[in-house]
Amino acid sequence: MNKQSQNRSYPAIDSHVDLIYDLIRHHPDKPLQDIPEAWVTLPRLAEGGVRLFVSVFYCPDAYNGPVKSADYLRYLLEYAEKHVQGFKAIRTAGELADFYNGTGTPGVLLLLENADPLLEYPPQALKERGFHAVGLTHVGRNRIGDGNAIEEPQGLTPAGRNLVLELDRLGFAIDTAHLSEPAFQETADLFTGPLFSSHTGFRAFKDTPRNLSDGQIRTILSRDGVVGMAAAPGMISNDAKVGISHVFHQIDWFVQKYGADGIAIGSDMGGYDGVCEGFNDHSDFPRLAELLAGAGYPDPAIEGIMGGNWFRFFSRLLAGSTAEKGQTG
Repeated sequence: MNKQSQNRSYPAIDSHVDLIYDLIRHHPDKPLQDIPEAWVTLPRLAEGGVRLFVSVFYCPDAYNGPVKSADYLRYLLEYAEKHVQGFKAIRTAGELADFYNGTGTPGVLLLLENADPLLEYPPQALKERGFHAVGLTHVGRNRIGDGNAIEEPQGLTPAGRNLVLELDRLGFAIDTAHLSEPAFQETADLFTGPLFSSHTGFRAFKDTPRNLSDGQIRTILSRDGVVGMAAAPGMISNDAKVGISHVFHQIDWFVQKYGADGIAIGSDMGGYDGVCEGFNDHSDFPRLAELLAGAGYPDPAIEGIMGGNWFRFFSRLLAGSTAEKGQTG
């Protein structure tokens, strides 16, 4: 057992937090600071040592299509400005480092989940708002391609291929978490920028198209990407009760097979129904570090899994978002 690790605290990064979705579903029209019982709160983030998190702007498939998807994205942007205040959107690698090494209010990186709105809402405008990552689909079919709940899925549409090229030019990263296998492969072939999976389980544990296959994992890692281990019970196990031990065992499986540099946390907190016992909210993050330490993981590996691997990934992303690729700030 690594006794030194047991006494350490590790700065954490969560690559998928559905804060806005949770507020809209359960606490509509209330500012975050007025909802102490919200799933994601400043005290819970602080207790868990979370220095940075990816705040997700999720556009449901029900709004896919001309005009209405872009209108829904505008609604989300306005909602966040009104109800989720106090978090700084990270735009540079220097700001990322300041928050990762700091102790104050966490910084946020912005992710659009389901890029159907970007066929009307200009990707350049999204970049100017501080977004650096995009997931092309949610689970269904949109005008870009097929998500991973579509039976007999296809790849990208012509409009989707054009959008991928534009996101590449602008210096975005693409989140592959909800892509069907054909769309995943076509995106990987076409896109030259960073690929990652913000929140997922593994087919070795739950065999569903929603989860990553070994081939998809290898593709992401071959591009210096990182995989975010989710806490959503329905994603990671068919067991009646799902808990932190499931999260730990799947991370451990990944590390034994692929190494410790490509796995981190992408909890999906705020975005699912159900309970991951012992890993209920961000205040439980230190419990995962304790399990890793108890299994003999060395400090560098624990630090990477808790946040360092995401820090390196997003540092490269922000440093590579040059003027030639459309950096705006």
